[in-house]
Amino acid sequence: MYTHINNRKIHFKKCGSGKPLLLVHGWGGSLYSLHKLGNLAAKNYTVYLLDLPGFGKSDNPPKHWGVEGYASMIIDFITDQKLTRPHYFGHSFGGELGIYIAAHNPEMLAKLVLCNSSYKRENKVSKAAQIVQQAPHGARLVVRLVKPFIKNLYYKLFHRDSDLMKFPQLETNFRQIITHDLTEDVKKIKNDTLIVWGEDDTYTPSYWAYELKKNIPNSDIHVFPKAGHNLPIKDPQRVWDVMKGFLKYN
Repeated sequence: MYTHINNRKIHFKKCGSGKPLLLVHGWGGSLYSLHKLGNLAAKNYTVYLLDLPGFGKSDNPPKHWGVEGYASMIIDFITDQKLTRPHYFGHSFGGELGIYIAAHNPEMLAKLVLCNSSYKRENKVSKAAQIVQQAPHGARLVVRLVKPFIKNLYYKLFHRDSDLMKFPQLETNFRQIITHDLTEDVKKIKNDTLIVWGEDDTYTPSYWAYELKKNIPNSDIHVFPKAGHNLPIKDPQRVWDVMKGFLKYN
């Protein structure tokens, strides 16, 4: 089904009955990424899964959107669907949005589940960028002029599966998102929070999960061995087994 938020078509699915639970996928995914998890949760909750703008069947976002723009859209979706403090599950980028909402609009959510959530930016400088920085001034000017062409060629040759190549229409949004560090926002979260992680995650390393646990006062943590970044997609049953106890009893 669809709704319109700020003149943009948003695709979503609703299933089950009970207290509302919102499931938000990661960058590059869609509501179908969390479909199996949603089916499990629908036995106890009214589950809402949505395609974030730019993914699935939802319209593209405006180019100025970063984390704040996407988070505001989710708040508008909660209002549009007349949801009263839903529980929130966010995977990867979806978890980042959950962190932002809980830090700035805690009254909008009940309990928060963060799964392999991106939120830290370590500002690493690539070797190519280091070489450019050390080059003579004149050479740097030439590099700036040809940079867009070099970048596109580089990604086509070496990173065909990167998020930039898969979603070129979202490049401006992506660059804003990956430079937005939420480390300080995490410390503002007061909602009861469950941190669920794959121990072998190479995208959002497991030590991030323990940092979240340290910085969120009312939080529990469960790190799954032999699991990676796509934990809720590949093993939704194990994730739900931990989630349902937290949502019901904590």
